[in-house]
Amino acid sequence: MSKKALRKSNIREIFQSKARFFSILLIIFLGVCFYAGIKATGPDMINTADTYYKDKKLMDSKITSPIGVTQKDLDIVKKESYVKQAEGSYTVDIAEKKENNLMRLMSYDDSGKDKLNQPRVVEGRLPKKSGEIALDNRAEEMKKYHLGDTIILDDKEKQIKEKEYKVVGIVNSPMYIDQVSRGNTNIGKGSIDFFGIIPKTDFDLEHYTEIYVTYNNTTDLISYSDNYKKAVEKNEKKIKSLLKPVASKRFDDLKQDSIDQINKGKNQLENGQKEIEIARNQLSDGKEQIEEQEKSFELAKSMGQQVPEEAEQSVEKAKNELKEQEEKLTKETTKLEEKQDELAEQEKNVADIDKLNYAFYDRDDNPAYSEYNDNADRISSIATVFPVFFFMIAALICLTTMTRMVDEKRGEIGTLKALGYSNGEIAQKFIIYATLASVIGSVLGLLLGFNIFPTVIFNAYGSLYNLPPVIITYYLSYSIQSIVVALLCTLLSSMIVLRVDLLSTPAVLMRPKAPKPGKRIWLEKIKWIWSRMNFNQKVTARNLFRYKQRMLMTVLGIAGCMAMIITGFGLKDSIGDIVDIQFSKIWHYDATVMYNPDATKEETKNYEKKRDELAIYDAHLALSQKTVEVTQKGYKKQEVVVDTPKDSSKLNEFITFNNRKTGETYQLDDTGVIINEKLSKLYDLKEGDTLKIKASGDKVRNVKVKHIVENYAMHFIYMTPSYYEKVFGESPEYNVDLLTFNKEISEKQEEKLAEDLMKTKKAINVSFTSQIGKAMDDTMGSLNIVVWVLIVSAAMLAFIVLYNLTNINISERIRELSTIKVLGFYDKEVTMYVYRENNILTLLGILLGCVLGKLLHGFVLQTAEVDMMMFPPDIHVVSYVYSAALTVLFSLVVMFFMHRRLKKVDMIEALKSTE
Repeated sequence: MSKKALRKSNIREIFQSKARFFSILLIIFLGVCFYAGIKATGPDMINTADTYYKDKKLMDSKITSPIGVTQKDLDIVKKESYVKQAEGSYTVDIAEKKENNLMRLMSYDDSGKDKLNQPRVVEGRLPKKSGEIALDNRAEEMKKYHLGDTIILDDKEKQIKEKEYKVVGIVNSPMYIDQVSRGNTNIGKGSIDFFGIIPKTDFDLEHYTEIYVTYNNTTDLISYSDNYKKAVEKNEKKIKSLLKPVASKRFDDLKQDSIDQINKGKNQLENGQKEIEIARNQLSDGKEQIEEQEKSFELAKSMGQQVPEEAEQSVEKAKNELKEQEEKLTKETTKLEEKQDELAEQEKNVADIDKLNYAFYDRDDNPAYSEYNDNADRISSIATVFPVFFFMIAALICLTTMTRMVDEKRGEIGTLKALGYSNGEIAQKFIIYATLASVIGSVLGLLLGFNIFPTVIFNAYGSLYNLPPVIITYYLSYSIQSIVVALLCTLLSSMIVLRVDLLSTPAVLMRPKAPKPGKRIWLEKIKWIWSRMNFNQKVTARNLFRYKQRMLMTVLGIAGCMAMIITGFGLKDSIGDIVDIQFSKIWHYDATVMYNPDATKEETKNYEKKRDELAIYDAHLALSQKTVEVTQKGYKKQEVVVDTPKDSSKLNEFITFNNRKTGETYQLDDTGVIINEKLSKLYDLKEGDTLKIKASGDKVRNVKVKHIVENYAMHFIYMTPSYYEKVFGESPEYNVDLLTFNKEISEKQEEKLAEDLMKTKKAINVSFTSQIGKAMDDTMGSLNIVVWVLIVSAAMLAFIVLYNLTNINISERIRELSTIKVLGFYDKEVTMYVYRENNILTLLGILLGCVLGKLLHGFVLQTAEVDMMMFPPDIHVVSYVYSAALTVLFSLVVMFFMHRRLKKVDMIEALKSTE
């Protein structure tokens, strides 16, 4: 019976202290939910993408060449044992006539379902016969085309058999997972608007444009993992060595064929020149004969002789015939000159054949694929810091709550010990209480965390990517970690405190703990302050110092929550500032034009004329851009762009070089280079240090770091032309033109401008700073959802922490509060008796939280940053204000609820509780 009564008492305890039980449960729930949810989001994003890639059989590698790839190449690749699947494919960039949009047409083979790069049908179906097309969903979003519409192609190169296509489907492709970018091209405005999929048989090309390959040893590997990347790299090396002799022979044959054609053309040119020379001689002889006849006619007329009219007409006719022959000869000469220029161009191309080779691309060469990985990494990076800090605060409050519960039950523990119950039986109540709260809170937290956080954050990226819904995975490791930490927070803490009481005697336990004695505090020694304080203020000051442990717990709890809220708002500030600072404060140019290295002098003149005639043109700066690797020993390799301006004195008009901390501005000179701040952090560089760089196929070069400047996207090294020559031993090749405009222009105007510049053949691509900034802003903006999740979660924890700490404070001092009520204090005065202390502790917590928040924000930024990016580390003042206001608001709400509780306190029962 006694054990049955004990078990009833154990269960009854939960219902008798529902507020405490649910506060512990809720804190554990929030901690586990946040920890497991944020931890699972990054892996879930990777798993969702990986499943999609595997389901749609996304290629591992792509092989191309400037002159296409042959069936023989495909057969060689297919035979290799490590190759799982290889397919030849066609891709053509072409314009459509309706609005002159640029399309990327890709071949589709419906002969079997087991094909690579399978599209995902959004609406309609895939093409089944010639003249049908499945269109990119971006075309429908842009309101260009819909199901049933007809597309008319502007196929000047005659690469497609059909000219009109009916839209039978709207699709996505695993090769284009982002919603906006479809890549660049060397025709039209330089960027693809959308893609289309047509039957393979509709392409009229001699060779495949690419070969797509998947490998056996990547089937079970997770996309984006290091093992996957290493496996692909290893396989590509094998194929390169395999195709090298084939490529060499093919390009040698091509070169020989070209030489033979050139020689044949030269012979034809030589024969043509000889024929023209003969014709010119004949024409000259004919002119001389006519001139002699005309002279004879004039002589005859001067002598009074009559010249027959038929003879004069015959001479005139001969003159006209000679004139026609001369015009024809001039045209032929022009044709021969054009042929000569054409042969010279062919000879130049033959010289370039030696440079041709097969090009290999993998998934990482797709910017959207890599960017998605960066976003998942950012979430995972945040998950390494923020949830741990979150759990620490939850653990601190649980420890305080369970400690208070054990202290409250001293009398009951003493009574049970006196009745003969064993220590194990007495401890059951606390074990059951703590375990139930922890396990229920953990299970609920895991269920909601694993489902809600990944879904909310993944959907935040929905505007950027066209992936299927997130795949929810329940991770055993995170579940075990969460439950173990939850039990440590509650069960272990209560057992440690309980152990002391279980070792005490019943007589000691059944007597209440003596209250902490009041004593003089250091503030009393400052007479001019203490004498000016009233009674309530003096009591408040003494109570604060009397309960130092409670004061410390409250301040730390509030400071921790405040720090997390500030970190959330700070991340929002950093993410929001990056685009504005980079594209307004640092970069001042509006467009970047990539030059065609094979452009003729005439094409260069045409480009410069077209550029200078633009109504919006303001200034330009020729720039040499070269990609190098930083090869510092002991550090991870980084790709860096070396920028060398033709006119260094003008560079500051296009790019601002300033020190982020001091604001000091710099100029390029011939004594060293300027590098960006993130690059200096990655390699622990300071001004005056030496940096080792290596261009492709070149040896390692040393450059001296002269200045370190503010920059937030990518890595740059800036140097003067003289310093470039000193470092590389050659003059820079200016392959980029930076343009500034005298006014802002619309997206349509940008497209028209790009198209006009690319018609000159000098420009092969035109990119606009506004578009790059917008794309970056979209990427960064999607992180705002993640930040709001952090802020809301931290705010909820802050509210529960304040409620729990205040509840414990009142429970500990219920006899004290009842005493002052008996002495005549009004309800509001009793509430303020407690809340004066709470307000001071809240203020101290807010101040300490501001400091901790700044430190935590900096730590999270360093952890969340990818190598190619840096976040502005400043937190706006208004973010501190919002965080403090939220904390004060929660304090006021808790005060409202506690005031209602204090009004209902039974003073007699509280004062007689020790009896």
